Amino acid sequence: MQRTARSIIRKLRQKYGQPVTVAAKPTDVSTSPAEATEVTRTWPDPVRNPTASEFEVDLWTLSNFLLEKIVPVVGTHPYPLNELLLITAAACRLKPSVVFDWGTHIGVSARIFYECDQAFNLGYEIHSVDLPPDATHVEHPGQEHGRLVRGLDKVHLHRGDGVKVALEQWQKLGRPARPLFFVDGDHAYESVRGELGEIFSTVPDASVLAHDTFFQSAEANYNVGPARAIEAIVEQFPGRFRIINSGLGLPGMTLLVSNDLQP
Repeated sequence: MQRTARSIIRKLRQKYGQPVTVAAKPTDVSTSPAEATEVTRTWPDPVRNPTASEFEVDLWTLSNFLLEKIVPVVGTHPYPLNELLLITAAACRLKPSVVFDWGTHIGVSARIFYECDQAFNLGYEIHSVDLPPDATHVEHPGQEHGRLVRGLDKVHLHRGDGVKVALEQWQKLGRPARPLFFVDGDHAYESVRGELGEIFSTVPDASVLAHDTFFQSAEANYNVGPARAIEAIVEQFPGRFRIINSGLGLPGMTLLVSNDLQP
């Protein structure tokens, strides 16, 4: 299956003429001749029309990037393809100075941001926050905490309350402009509204990606607390940001883009 996927990717590259370089891999007694080289992609900037009115990216570039670099590492759970596109689009379009992320869990979201930075030379570092080791929570990762990002340059793992630690780090870093916050912790209405309120009250040009935000009517019996929290925040901060939703179905993701970053 892997060989088939790779052959498809190579055919797409040949068809669309996107640049490819071949880099030598370190060889040892366990390295086969076929593994002695690997194809290294040179990725074009996916941002389109940066001075125009609408948030736009090249979805073909980002789709190829997801298939080649993201899905083989993190899969499509908990973030299906449409949400992976929104995460990578936000990173590339907004070019944040720093990314703050909480519920780390095994490091899926932090790894996505890391791969975006490496491929598109975005220049940010990632600060990812999760519960303390002794916390009791149904989604506590235990020994698996941060497995996908341990030891990676530019990824910093923290423990504690997500929004509190993130804002403390933002202060310590000198209050950098254009931070991006990825909110994927507790999904109760009160928690999400409180976290978003703290971010937007403290950081004047923050943008936020929030997870589990799909809204459905009552008969579905979904948790719509995060969606309702975003509605409340939009009312609390009128004209502060533009809203982009992944749509279509669960779990749902919403990007709140600071209007300070619009052309």
